[in-house]
Amino acid sequence: MTEVTWILDPSSGHLVVEGVTAEEAAALAGDLLQTARDLNCARPLHWATAPLATPADTSGAMLRVARIYHGSVVEGPGRRSVVQLQGCPIKCRGCFVPETHDPDGGTALSVAQVVDTLLDPAGEPRDGITMLGGEPMAQPKGLLALLSALKALNLHIVVYTGYTLDALGRRPELEIRKALLLTDLLIDGPFVATQAYDAGEWRGSRNQRLIYQPGVVLAHRQRRGRGA
Repeated sequence: MTEVTWILDPSSGHLVVEGVTAEEAAALAGDLLQTARDLNCARPLHWATAPLATPADTSGAMLRVARIYHGSVVEGPGRRSVVQLQGCPIKCRGCFVPETHDPDGGTALSVAQVVDTLLDPAGEPRDGITMLGGEPMAQPKGLLALLSALKALNLHIVVYTGYTLDALGRRPELEIRKALLLTDLLIDGPFVATQAYDAGEWRGSRNQRLIYQPGVVLAHRQRRGRGA
Protein backbone atom coordinates (compact mmCIF):
# COMPACT_ATOMS: atom_id res chain seq x y z
CA MET A 1 0.00 0.00 0.00
CA THR A 2 1.34 3.44 -0.95
CA GLU A 3 2.02 5.78 1.95
CA VAL A 4 0.36 9.17 1.48
CA THR A 5 1.71 12.21 3.33
CA TRP A 6 -0.30 15.42 3.72
CA ILE A 7 1.70 18.60 4.41
CA LEU A 8 -0.22 21.73 5.38
CA ASP A 9 1.89 24.89 5.51
CA PRO A 10 0.36 26.96 8.34
CA SER A 11 2.03 30.13 7.08
CA SER A 12 0.46 30.03 3.62
CA GLY A 13 -2.38 27.51 3.83
CA HIS A 14 -0.91 25.57 0.91
CA LEU A 15 -1.48 21.82 0.93
CA VAL A 16 1.05 19.39 -0.50
CA VAL A 17 0.25 15.68 -0.88
CA GLU A 18 3.11 13.21 -1.33
CA GLY A 19 2.76 9.66 -2.61
CA VAL A 20 -0.01 10.17 -5.18
CA THR A 21 -0.46 11.93 -8.50
CA ALA A 22 -2.23 15.28 -8.77
CA GLU A 23 -5.33 13.54 -10.10
CA GLU A 24 -5.36 11.05 -7.23
CA ALA A 25 -4.90 13.85 -4.69
CA ALA A 26 -7.86 15.72 -6.15
CA ALA A 27 -10.00 12.58 -5.97
CA LEU A 28 -9.03 12.01 -2.33
CA ALA A 29 -9.69 15.54 -1.15
CA GLY A 30 -12.64 16.32 -3.37
CA ASP A 31 -13.94 19.86 -3.03
CA LEU A 32 -11.34 20.77 -0.39
CA LEU A 33 -8.63 21.35 -3.00
CA GLN A 34 -8.20 23.78 -5.83
CA THR A 35 -7.08 22.39 -9.18
CA ALA A 36 -4.21 20.03 -8.38
CA ARG A 37 -0.79 20.29 -10.03
CA ASP A 38 2.17 17.92 -10.03
CA LEU A 39 5.34 19.18 -8.37
CA ASN A 40 8.84 17.92 -7.78
CA CYS A 41 12.13 19.19 -6.44
CA ALA A 42 13.23 22.29 -8.36
CA ARG A 43 9.63 22.84 -9.49
CA PRO A 44 7.57 23.71 -6.40
CA LEU A 45 3.84 24.34 -6.47
CA HIS A 46 4.20 28.03 -5.60
CA TRP A 47 7.36 29.82 -6.74
CA ALA A 48 7.05 33.01 -4.64
CA THR A 49 10.19 34.00 -6.52
CA ALA A 50 12.34 36.69 -4.96
CA PRO A 51 13.59 39.43 -7.31
CA LEU A 52 17.28 38.95 -8.04
CA ALA A 53 19.63 41.79 -7.23
CA THR A 54 21.14 43.87 -10.01
CA PRO A 55 24.51 42.25 -10.78
CA ALA A 56 26.80 45.03 -9.57
CA ASP A 57 28.93 43.72 -6.69
CA THR A 58 31.83 41.77 -8.21
CA SER A 59 34.29 42.20 -5.35
CA GLY A 60 33.90 38.70 -3.90
CA ALA A 61 33.02 35.15 -4.86
CA MET A 62 30.36 34.92 -7.58
CA LEU A 63 27.58 32.50 -8.49
CA ARG A 64 25.34 32.17 -11.53
CA VAL A 65 21.78 31.98 -10.20
CA ALA A 66 18.62 30.90 -11.98
CA ARG A 67 16.19 31.98 -9.25
CA ILE A 68 15.67 32.32 -5.51
CA TYR A 69 12.35 31.55 -3.84
CA HIS A 70 10.87 31.17 -0.38
CA GLY A 71 8.30 29.04 1.39
CA SER A 72 9.23 25.63 -0.05
CA VAL A 73 8.01 22.61 1.93
CA VAL A 74 9.22 19.96 -0.54
CA GLU A 75 12.99 20.56 -0.66
CA GLY A 76 14.14 19.61 2.80
CA PRO A 77 12.75 19.61 6.34
CA GLY A 78 10.38 22.37 7.33
CA ARG A 79 9.79 25.57 5.41
CA ARG A 80 12.80 26.68 3.38
CA SER A 81 14.30 29.40 1.26
CA VAL A 82 15.84 28.00 -1.93
CA VAL A 83 18.54 29.13 -4.35
CA GLN A 84 18.49 27.45 -7.74
CA LEU A 85 21.95 27.66 -9.26
CA GLN A 86 22.48 27.95 -12.99
CA GLY A 87 24.37 25.46 -15.15
CA CYS A 88 24.23 21.67 -15.27
CA PRO A 89 26.63 19.33 -17.11
CA ILE A 90 24.49 16.26 -16.28
CA LYS A 91 21.26 17.30 -18.06
CA CYS A 92 19.05 14.48 -16.78
CA ARG A 93 16.42 13.32 -19.27
CA GLY A 94 13.00 14.58 -18.21
CA CYS A 95 14.43 17.34 -16.00
CA PHE A 96 11.69 19.68 -14.78
CA VAL A 97 13.87 22.78 -15.21
CA PRO A 98 15.94 22.44 -18.42
CA GLU A 99 16.24 26.23 -18.55
CA THR A 100 18.83 25.90 -15.74
CA HIS A 101 21.22 23.76 -17.82
CA ASP A 102 22.97 26.53 -19.76
CA PRO A 103 26.06 27.59 -17.73
CA ASP A 104 25.89 31.06 -19.27
CA GLY A 105 22.23 31.61 -18.36
CA GLY A 106 20.77 33.08 -15.20
CA THR A 107 22.25 36.08 -13.40
CA ALA A 108 25.78 36.49 -12.03
CA LEU A 109 25.56 37.57 -8.39
CA SER A 110 28.03 37.93 -5.56
CA VAL A 111 27.68 35.51 -2.67
CA ALA A 112 26.79 38.46 -0.43
CA GLN A 113 23.89 39.36 -2.74
CA VAL A 114 22.65 35.75 -2.72
CA VAL A 115 22.80 35.60 1.08
CA ASP A 116 20.90 38.89 1.42
CA THR A 117 18.14 37.66 -0.92
CA LEU A 118 17.88 34.26 0.77
CA LEU A 119 17.55 35.87 4.21
CA ASP A 120 15.01 38.48 3.16
CA PRO A 121 12.45 38.82 5.99
CA ALA A 122 9.74 38.24 3.36
CA GLY A 123 10.80 34.58 3.37
CA GLU A 124 10.12 34.02 7.06
CA PRO A 125 9.37 31.74 8.85
CA ARG A 126 12.36 29.77 7.64
CA ASP A 127 13.78 26.46 8.89
CA GLY A 128 16.80 26.39 6.61
CA ILE A 129 18.29 26.97 3.18
CA THR A 130 18.33 24.61 0.20
CA MET A 131 20.66 24.68 -2.83
CA LEU A 132 19.67 22.94 -6.04
CA GLY A 133 20.13 23.43 -9.73
CA GLY A 134 21.10 23.17 -12.34
CA GLU A 135 23.97 21.47 -10.55
CA PRO A 136 25.40 23.19 -7.45
CA MET A 137 28.66 21.22 -7.64
CA ALA A 138 29.35 22.75 -11.06
CA GLN A 139 30.24 25.99 -9.21
CA PRO A 140 32.40 24.64 -6.36
CA LYS A 141 34.18 27.84 -5.37
CA GLY A 142 31.05 29.97 -5.22
CA LEU A 143 29.10 27.17 -3.54
CA LEU A 144 31.70 26.82 -0.80
CA ALA A 145 31.69 30.57 -0.19
CA LEU A 146 27.89 30.55 0.05
CA LEU A 147 27.78 27.58 2.42
CA SER A 148 30.48 29.13 4.61
CA ALA A 149 28.52 32.39 4.91
CA LEU A 150 25.27 30.56 5.76
CA LYS A 151 26.91 28.16 8.25
CA ALA A 152 28.43 31.15 10.04
CA LEU A 153 24.80 32.10 10.76
CA ASN A 154 24.07 28.59 12.07
CA LEU A 155 21.55 27.79 9.32
CA HIS A 156 20.47 24.27 8.35
CA ILE A 157 21.68 23.48 4.82
CA VAL A 158 20.37 21.02 2.23
CA VAL A 159 22.18 20.49 -1.09
CA TYR A 160 20.83 18.59 -4.10
CA THR A 161 23.29 17.10 -6.59
CA GLY A 162 23.00 14.89 -9.63
CA TYR A 163 26.29 13.22 -8.69
CA THR A 164 26.52 10.39 -6.17
CA LEU A 165 28.49 10.99 -2.99
CA ASP A 166 31.15 8.51 -4.13
CA ALA A 167 31.51 10.36 -7.45
CA LEU A 168 31.94 13.65 -5.60
CA GLY A 169 34.63 12.01 -3.49
CA ARG A 170 36.61 11.34 -6.66
CA ARG A 171 36.43 14.94 -7.84
CA PRO A 172 39.77 16.82 -7.63
CA GLU A 173 38.36 20.13 -6.35
CA LEU A 174 39.14 20.62 -2.66
CA GLU A 175 36.17 23.03 -2.46
CA ILE A 176 33.74 20.14 -3.02
CA ARG A 177 35.12 18.22 -0.04
CA LYS A 178 34.85 21.33 2.13
CA ALA A 179 31.32 22.06 0.87
CA LEU A 180 30.20 18.56 1.86
CA LEU A 181 31.51 19.14 5.39
CA LEU A 182 29.27 22.22 5.65
CA THR A 183 26.19 20.37 4.35
CA ASP A 184 23.66 18.98 6.83
CA LEU A 185 21.74 16.90 4.29
CA LEU A 186 22.82 15.88 0.79
CA ILE A 187 20.24 14.51 -1.66
CA ASP A 188 22.37 12.75 -4.26
CA GLY A 189 22.00 11.03 -7.59
CA PRO A 190 20.61 11.95 -11.00
CA PHE A 191 16.91 12.48 -11.62
CA VAL A 192 15.40 9.38 -13.26
CA ALA A 193 12.01 10.21 -14.75
CA THR A 194 10.81 6.59 -14.72
CA GLN A 195 11.39 6.50 -10.95
CA ALA A 196 9.70 9.81 -10.12
CA TYR A 197 6.38 8.32 -8.96
CA ASP A 198 6.26 7.66 -5.20
CA ALA A 199 9.82 8.93 -4.82
CA GLY A 200 9.43 9.71 -1.13
CA GLU A 201 10.06 12.75 0.98
CA TRP A 202 12.18 15.51 -0.62
CA ARG A 203 13.45 13.30 -3.46
CA GLY A 204 12.84 13.79 -7.15
CA SER A 205 13.14 10.07 -8.00
CA ARG A 206 13.43 6.86 -6.01
CA ASN A 207 17.13 6.30 -6.77
CA GLN A 208 18.13 9.45 -4.92
CA ARG A 209 19.43 9.11 -1.36
CA LEU A 210 19.17 11.25 1.77
CA ILE A 211 22.67 11.45 3.26
CA TYR A 212 23.05 13.28 6.56
CA GLN A 213 26.43 14.87 7.30
CA PRO A 214 27.81 13.78 3.91
CA GLY A 215 31.30 15.14 4.54
CA VAL A 216 31.66 12.90 7.60
CA VAL A 217 30.18 9.91 5.74
CA LEU A 218 32.58 10.39 2.81
CA ALA A 219 35.63 10.73 5.07
CA HIS A 220 34.66 7.54 6.91
CA ARG A 221 34.21 5.62 3.64
CA GLN A 222 37.57 6.77 2.31
CA ARG A 223 39.41 5.88 5.54
CA ARG A 224 37.80 2.45 5.49
CA GLY A 225 38.76 2.03 1.82
CA ARG A 226 42.40 2.69 2.72
CA GLY A 227 42.21 0.06 5.44
CA ALA A 228 42.29 2.59 8.27
